[in-house]
Amino acid sequence: MCSHFDKSRWSQCLYFAVAAVLFAGCGSDGPQGGPRVKTVPLKGLVKVDGTAASFLRVIANPSNGSGALPVSPAALTNAEGKFELSSYESGDGVPPGDYVLTFEWGEMNLMNGQYSGDHFKGKYADPAKSEIKVSVGDSDEVKDVGTIELSLK
Repeated sequence: MCSHFDKSRWSQCLYFAVAAVLFAGCGSDGPQGGPRVKTVPLKGLVKVDGTAASFLRVIANPSNGSGALPVSPAALTNAEGKFELSSYESGDGVPPGDYVLTFEWGEMNLMNGQYSGDHFKGKYADPAKSEIKVSVGDSDEVKDVGTIELSLK
């Protein structure tokens, strides 16, 4: 798969390598942390200053009054800036409820799987300051939040 080193192919290879590292601990030992709650697929696209941003972390934080979640839904954007939030397994979504999305754009160390830094310097990391809110109902339909525009400025 990674025999051609054009930019598009390289970013796809890098994305899948990171996804494999991140989800390597997701075994089939059954649910971790107790029984699973229902999830609804949630997806979208993130652009930074008009350009798709890869390896940008998207985190779904419960809105005020929604209570704590048994999971921490999050995702990394792919080379096209697209994301699908995951709670228990890749792309399964979030439990129904109200969320505030936060964003961090760091660097992935492929040697140890560590994600660190934030090109935004915390600008989009505080749930109390985020303006990106989403409500997810109890249906089985995929919730698409559309394109989210962020800026380094």
